[in-house]
Amino acid sequence: MVLNLFKKTPKIHAGLDISPEGFTLASISIEKDKYVLEHFACKNFKEEILQNGMLTKPDVFAEELKKIIEENNFNIKTLNICISSSNMFIKTLALPNLPAEELKIIAPQEASKHIPFTMNEINVDFEILETKKENKLDVILCALSKTIAKNLVETIAKADLEVEVIDVSSFAMIKTLANAEMINNPDLTYISVLIGYENTDINIIKNGMPVFSHNTETGKKNIVEAIMKSFEIGKEDAEKRLPEFGLILPGMEINDNPDLHKASNAARNIYSNIASEIQKAIEFYNSQNGENTEIEKIILGGSGVCIENIDKYISNKLKIQTELCNSLKNISHNLEISENTLYPVNIPALSTSIGLALHSD
Repeated sequence: MVLNLFKKTPKIHAGLDISPEGFTLASISIEKDKYVLEHFACKNFKEEILQNGMLTKPDVFAEELKKIIEENNFNIKTLNICISSSNMFIKTLALPNLPAEELKIIAPQEASKHIPFTMNEINVDFEILETKKENKLDVILCALSKTIAKNLVETIAKADLEVEVIDVSSFAMIKTLANAEMINNPDLTYISVLIGYENTDINIIKNGMPVFSHNTETGKKNIVEAIMKSFEIGKEDAEKRLPEFGLILPGMEINDNPDLHKASNAARNIYSNIASEIQKAIEFYNSQNGENTEIEKIILGGSGVCIENIDKYISNKLKIQTELCNSLKNISHNLEISENTLYPVNIPALSTSIGLALHSD
């Protein structure tokens, strides 16, 4: 299999987003030039199956995947998967303005200067961001361990499925944002924040492409652990109670339920750390470019968007318009969705699986 992080494929049926928490599978078809969500399913792991990007219990995972596909009537033979940026090497580089075939030769050579692995151990892919002056190109370079790629592909093959594309999870979210027309003005700069289970990916986006990426080891896991500690309850109970809670903001009318205040304080510390990392990313990007870039808005996605008012909290803290990723915008579906975009279906949490399923010609 050839690693293909960016190239679109002719016919993609499904996107599979795997995390230490579990997996989400979505399949999309095109009918009369419109996307249709055919099937969607989530499954939480009962044991530790994913570690450092590797499926450590391939037979268990394959059986779970086959079961979900059969129970939900997925009619798929191929799918796209993704890897967290924390398990990949991602870097923006300036390369000579050469034909694509020559860049394919140069890109691995450039990657070798920054990665503590031999070229025989990794797969490399790149995408051109923009052409600069002085006959230079800005490209985003991605490298993935062949061991990880082989592990994922072979495990999914046990479920009688073929992997067509391996993407970066945060880049899959960007595809979802583009389809939802949330980053559609090429003259403006946006930030996508993918809050996963263990990590958060922050991407500064220009013209639909990530021009700066930052990863921090904070995610839904930390929020659940904070709730567990505050209420002295187990993990399962903490996750069940998440729909009850929301971040309390200045000026909000709230009742006197002490649990709401306790949960808000616990979660606020985690989201405050994420907000600080977003601010750091902005400042570092500005220092690299020698100018203050105005951010049009921040968009939040991922399973870590699990408590109400996180968008309002980030907006209030950073003074930047903040929205939740509307993963299903411009996609026809039959899901029963309430005004609460987090429950019963967490729409922002679908940002990666939907983006993977949107890969097409």
